Amino acid sequence: MKRYRKLIKKGVMESITKIPFHNYAPIKRLSMLNEKLVPNSNTHIAIHFVNPRCKKKSDYSFLHKHNADEINLIISENGNLKYEIQLDDEIYKVSSSSTVFIPKGVKHRAKFISGKGIFVCIILSGKYSTAK
Repeated sequence: MKRYRKLIKKGVMESITKIPFHNYAPIKRLSMLNEKLVPNSNTHIAIHFVNPRCKKKSDYSFLHKHNADEINLIISENGNLKYEIQLDDEIYKVSSSSTVFIPKGVKHRAKFISGKGIFVCIILSGKYSTAK
């Protein structure tokens, strides 16, 4: 009997536009863990493969907040992936490899600036819940 087989899932490619508070961007999004993939999982994990061909800055996320803590990982091999991160009314320029911890209730957004790499979004303790 393979009782844990249901806990092993393949990632699912999905459009960034299907995510609340997000707009189109030339980014491939791979949903790795959520309640649809594994019912009762209390974590949301998505990987964004950032397209280096995007020449202009991309405002693909709008200012929003969650009812759970969020972690963003900005990763690249050569350190050239750059984002602008807004936390409430403060704006930061962040380059890879960096971690951004966003406590629940803090309004935030991410803006791609330049480079190539991976942006990982992890939302802890609960569904992918958002509130304005």
